[in-house]
Amino acid sequence: MTTPLDALVAALHDAVSYNPGAEAAPEAIVWCDPNGEFSTLIPTLRERLPELLTYGDHDPATSTGPAVWLRAVTARALPSVPFPDDATPILYLPGVGREVLKGAEDCPTLLQPLVWFTVAGNLFGHVNGKDWTLKAFLTSDRGPLRLNIADDASTRMALSHAALRFCTKPIEELKGKRWDADALNALLAPDLAADMLDWMDGAFDATADPARFTAFASIAEKQLKFDPRKLSTQDAAKRLAQREGKWAEVWSRFAAVTGYGRVVGLLGAEEPATLFENHEAYPKQNLKGENELRDSLSKLESLSAPDARLRILELEGQHAWRRETVWAKRGEAPLAQALSFLAEVAKAKALPAHDGDALAESYVDSGAGVDSAAMQALAAAPRDVDRNVVSVALRAIYLPWLEEGANALQELIRKGGVKLAKPEATKSTTTTILFVDGLRMDLAQELARLLGSEGLNVALSWQWSGFPTVTATCKALVSPVASLLYGPSTTSDVLPVNSDGKLATKPVLYKLLEEQGWETGNSLLADSRLWTEAGRFDEDGHALGARLAGQLAAGIRDVSDCVLQLVRSERSVRIVTDHGWLLMPGGLPKAALETGLAEPQGKRTRCAMVKANAQTSYLQIPWTWNHEVFVATATGAHSFFAGQEYAHGGVSPQECILPVLDVTASGVQKRDVADVKARWEGLRLRVEVPGATDLHVDLRLGSETSGPSLIKGGRVLDDKGKTSFLVGDDNEGQTACLVLVDDDGRILAHRVLKVGGE
Repeated sequence: MTTPLDALVAALHDAVSYNPGAEAAPEAIVWCDPNGEFSTLIPTLRERLPELLTYGDHDPATSTGPAVWLRAVTARALPSVPFPDDATPILYLPGVGREVLKGAEDCPTLLQPLVWFTVAGNLFGHVNGKDWTLKAFLTSDRGPLRLNIADDASTRMALSHAALRFCTKPIEELKGKRWDADALNALLAPDLAADMLDWMDGAFDATADPARFTAFASIAEKQLKFDPRKLSTQDAAKRLAQREGKWAEVWSRFAAVTGYGRVVGLLGAEEPATLFENHEAYPKQNLKGENELRDSLSKLESLSAPDARLRILELEGQHAWRRETVWAKRGEAPLAQALSFLAEVAKAKALPAHDGDALAESYVDSGAGVDSAAMQALAAAPRDVDRNVVSVALRAIYLPWLEEGANALQELIRKGGVKLAKPEATKSTTTTILFVDGLRMDLAQELARLLGSEGLNVALSWQWSGFPTVTATCKALVSPVASLLYGPSTTSDVLPVNSDGKLATKPVLYKLLEEQGWETGNSLLADSRLWTEAGRFDEDGHALGARLAGQLAAGIRDVSDCVLQLVRSERSVRIVTDHGWLLMPGGLPKAALETGLAEPQGKRTRCAMVKANAQTSYLQIPWTWNHEVFVATATGAHSFFAGQEYAHGGVSPQECILPVLDVTASGVQKRDVADVKARWEGLRLRVEVPGATDLHVDLRLGSETSGPSLIKGGRVLDDKGKTSFLVGDDNEGQTACLVLVDDDGRILAHRVLKVGGE
């Protein structure tokens, strides 16, 4: 016997008992319930007691019917209503007291067929000869449970509503506690904040769930000083926005999740009552801020670069607070989000122009972060109306910085202060090379961070690119067979050739790699030499232009997945790339190149192969594969074609300073624990993580991983990846976060649950 419902089933079975030496077996058990207090338990009891029959309107599906029908079923005269042969029928009579049946002369005609059972059957009730009430059954000193339940009208009402929930709880959780109306209402409405938001959102009302609504209304009236039976959802929205008293807890729940669209609409009709009230709760204030910021950013195109930078920092001071609001978390403040990245661009410092290595080191340390911030600003504004003004801002502050850095590097090359890469025999002992086309330094830094979070060791270094910074020239240059290629004296594709004079296209390059013992597909042997490729940043850049910014995060994750797969196959990986790129929404400024100055098919966005003896002011740099062939580069961050948002091939820190990442497995790798199984049995949670042992499990209050622990000290998974623990009944129905951590305290997996289940 573990629940009051179990006790009730046992008591009904005991009611069948009789003295065989002096009595005949009862033909039926008559269960009178004058006030219908047990009626909410009947559907559940019927599943456990197939012999349970109910007095009422005829409904065979619920074993319910009038007295004549009950009499016929009890006599087993209706084969269509079977129940176990050895079971004694139990006749549940809601709204009927035993005194009605016993007063045979006054008994209503419709009930008279059942009078016989007061003689031939047993009456189910208290030992004092009275019918059980629900409270009496649960609390009577002569009953099986002897629980402590308050005796007042509010508690009796609450008990009738919460009967099923109460009677299915473990008895050990019910004992030792005084149950009053508040405690019983909390069983039906254990999460006031969630219930209030559900009611405001139209998810439930008095019609859909009367018992739950009554309990919720009682709790809301007491704790929130708000009666949903008398006040409207708009009245609730006003209090929600003001967040006074326990309304702050309701707001915290609303702010922690998405959804509740109708609640958002209700809040949209509210405005702060005073200038001093906190405005962050009001959607109108956020919308007003977005509109003002959009207008301010659109006006930056008329300012000089220094003035535009100052204006963006001023706007950051005015709008930064909106990034902490619930509206920002719901994606309703994209410009406020983009502004934080624009502010980083506005703070960008010029790269050193006196020394090539100093320029490169400064770019790796901070300059790539400026590029990253510019891309994130664009990614934060997916709608055209917002992306357009972010583009205006980037052209005002980012384009001059790009131009300045590109000019500085070009001047260093002109003076011989930077020597770009040239073909040479590989000196690395690396056996696994992953080539990623267009992996610019800012992307490589984010990739390194992501791989590090997976428990891998990542060493990030840099090297100069070849020239021009296009795949045709530079991919072969970073391959382990670069020393086996050379450049012809005349070319329009800037592709090197092999010893047979064949252009080093991908098939030719792969054949040469394979001839030198490199595999170019999947390899089953961890110690074999492998050249493989991943990522499509360059391909997407040419196709998407400025919209590439919104795809970068997903692209980096794809490359990370590829690296993880290689490392898990016991490989150490070197990641290389061919070139970087420039990206400017609205297009890079155009560099004029006179018609006929370049060789046929020799003109690209950022470089051009100038005809022999042609005169041009553009910087000309020897081709990496043949220093007798010269290629011109567009000045600064310009392009030889108008309207090019994404371009490469020229000289700039972004294009020429290439990342090299060496990735190895660390001593302790982050384990794959995606499959976390959790199952409630009452208030006991059973957790299973297949394949994991010795990891720590904790259950923390709230939806965040940083909430207070509900199980002091946590638990450790056993050798089968299992554990279980009991949670206190005062937390039942509350939101909690199940967290899986390793010995270093790193969170490996987490999921949000409701204590006790749904």
